[in-house]
Amino acid sequence: MPVNLQTLFCTFRDSVKNQVFLQNQNKFSSVKPFLSKGIHIMDMQRFWVLLIIALWGACRPGVSLNSGALQYVRVTLPYYQVPNVNPNLLSLDVYYDPGQNEKLPVVIWVHGGGWCLGDKANKLQNKKRFLATQRYLLVSVNYRLSPYPYEINNPDRIKFPVHNQDVARAVKWVYENIHRYGGDPEKLVLMGHSAGGHLVTLTAVSPVFLNEVEVPLQAIRGVIAVDAATYDVYDAIQHNPQPEPMLLNAFGNDAAENISASPVYQLNGNSDLPPFLIIKRGSAARLHQADLFTQALRNSGAEVTELNANPYTHAQVNEAIGREGETRVTPVIRDFLKSCFQP
Repeated sequence: MPVNLQTLFCTFRDSVKNQVFLQNQNKFSSVKPFLSKGIHIMDMQRFWVLLIIALWGACRPGVSLNSGALQYVRVTLPYYQVPNVNPNLLSLDVYYDPGQNEKLPVVIWVHGGGWCLGDKANKLQNKKRFLATQRYLLVSVNYRLSPYPYEINNPDRIKFPVHNQDVARAVKWVYENIHRYGGDPEKLVLMGHSAGGHLVTLTAVSPVFLNEVEVPLQAIRGVIAVDAATYDVYDAIQHNPQPEPMLLNAFGNDAAENISASPVYQLNGNSDLPPFLIIKRGSAARLHQADLFTQALRNSGAEVTELNANPYTHAQVNEAIGREGETRVTPVIRDFLKSCFQP
């Protein structure tokens, strides 16, 4: 059973108070051995007073030291196999608490990296602490990557739709197996940053990917796109005289495939879409693209929460999620997840 840190600290505080407020003739008798080593009594007074101040706040009513947080254990598992492919690229990490017996909601995290870099273990420390505190399971997913350095002219490279197919397969694994780890397969939220934000968005709105693996859209209770790399691949490639090599590497320049890879063109008036949290930042043009997608979602009947995370940079907004004391992004994500997972 996990130790209740709040009780422990409060007990320790009370014992310290008893020492500090002894009568003068008995003051700090428990620290006399230190005095013989040259530590002045005033130094010890300052030490105890500062310690009391630091611990007192932890014992105020309504302030928790996460004593109810999940105690995560990580297990790495394959969700799919392809000959001659590094198994790590087709694996996921489940963070769960073997000591709890509840059926808990699940957040599926998809990393960014321009569809060609990154790993499921990157930048997770704050997210793990935050989600454990909220009592959600975390599943962090890898997927096959496009080549880096870029191989734009290699027709056999990994590119769209492989990334999304892998993410959908990972969601299928979670849907079919997470009950073994205390998770509720009917309460899943997809969350991703950058390229991962694009992947979770397209996986949820496309009529293709979840259908192919027979996962009902109703199991996806929400989607959180954190500064997604793009919502309109078609426009970024076909209407740009010099498309970004990163995009060409990941998607190619076939117009029909670019449309299929663009979340903004895949809504098709779908009224069964889950709620979305769109976290945006950056230049006016980048914000405008996010706004266009947000409006398209609303036109399709989806509930959308949006947050402008400026002045965070692209990297900072990812690192901010779940960071202790962070007040711009984390509370919005917390409230959105709570609303998604309501009965």
